[in-house]
Amino acid sequence: MESLDKPMREYVFGVSSDNNFQNQLILSDLMEKNLCGIQTRCISPPACDDPGPRGRRFLSIQGRMPQDILRGQWQEYPMQSGVRVSVLDVSQPCRFSFSYSKNNRFIDFGFFLEGELLNEMHRSTIGKRVVENQAGQRGVGFLRHVEGVVAIPGGKRTRLVHVHVLPERLIELLGKDMGLVKGKLENVLNRPECSGFLTQQRMSPNVQAVANELFFSVRNNVKLHMYMEGKVLELLGLSLLEESGVSLKAPSLGQGERDIIQAIREDLEKEYVSPPTLAEMTTRHCLSVQKIQAGFRQMFGTSVSGFVKEYRLQKAKLFFEEGSMNVSEVAWAIGYVNVSHFSAAYKKRFGVLPKAYMNAVRTKAAVCCLKAS
Repeated sequence: MESLDKPMREYVFGVSSDNNFQNQLILSDLMEKNLCGIQTRCISPPACDDPGPRGRRFLSIQGRMPQDILRGQWQEYPMQSGVRVSVLDVSQPCRFSFSYSKNNRFIDFGFFLEGELLNEMHRSTIGKRVVENQAGQRGVGFLRHVEGVVAIPGGKRTRLVHVHVLPERLIELLGKDMGLVKGKLENVLNRPECSGFLTQQRMSPNVQAVANELFFSVRNNVKLHMYMEGKVLELLGLSLLEESGVSLKAPSLGQGERDIIQAIREDLEKEYVSPPTLAEMTTRHCLSVQKIQAGFRQMFGTSVSGFVKEYRLQKAKLFFEEGSMNVSEVAWAIGYVNVSHFSAAYKKRFGVLPKAYMNAVRTKAAVCCLKAS
């Protein structure tokens, strides 16, 4: 392992400057390299025989490997022309920050589902601004150029989903509904030269439920394109209705019931190896089975059993990355009795058999240790 009194190594990754999701690609690179607690700065392309594609930019990263580990994933899902979906799902042991510079042509609809994130915009078409993102918020923005630093705290999971739409494509999708669009978004659609805007507000239960469904559909690699497009259009439609001041009736789940659902989630996370049954949860929290199931779908986009299964598999992935247990031991540790059932569930969720993933991450860790020593 690299001694702390040694100078930090510098890692350089290329990012195409003509890509509209430059900051997302930077984040993806950092996650792929398993970096955490790092410092970043943009630099000019280094001299080399193969400078790469025209317009290529580089990010200089300083950090220590492999003791600082970042766990997470950024996924993009291309939809119809002019529409993209991206999700971020990060769980890391320490605070992580990165700098970015982005030229953008898309209107971004963002939905923050879990955790928190701080975005300090040092330069943008709307000036300097500090944007605090927290669970339960949504935002709409259009910034032609923005530079800044994003910080994600450690010790918790952060989940968000974005829908990116070109202005001309949004106009096509709206069609006769253009009259519903008001305010700053209307200015951007009617005046292409508009400098941009950024707004934030709380998500309604309707929007939060659909945003969660879209998030897990991307994370679970749902292949039915028609279903995915339907969810994207539903989420955009609900957001635009709320932007225009139209409010749809929310499901009958009060704040007290939402607090109970959150408490049930915490119970399941503590007792995931042998989770309480729905009947036991009903008795423990004085809430009906129907309310519990409806609450989980509304707040987390999945059923109670689906939540437990996802939590177990994420724990298994973590055990492979950080522990020394074999596949059978991990299966038993997370509550599976049948190892074959665990292997099948793991492959369906992550696209790889648990043994293959375990061997890959541990081989990579061993190589990093040798390089750092």
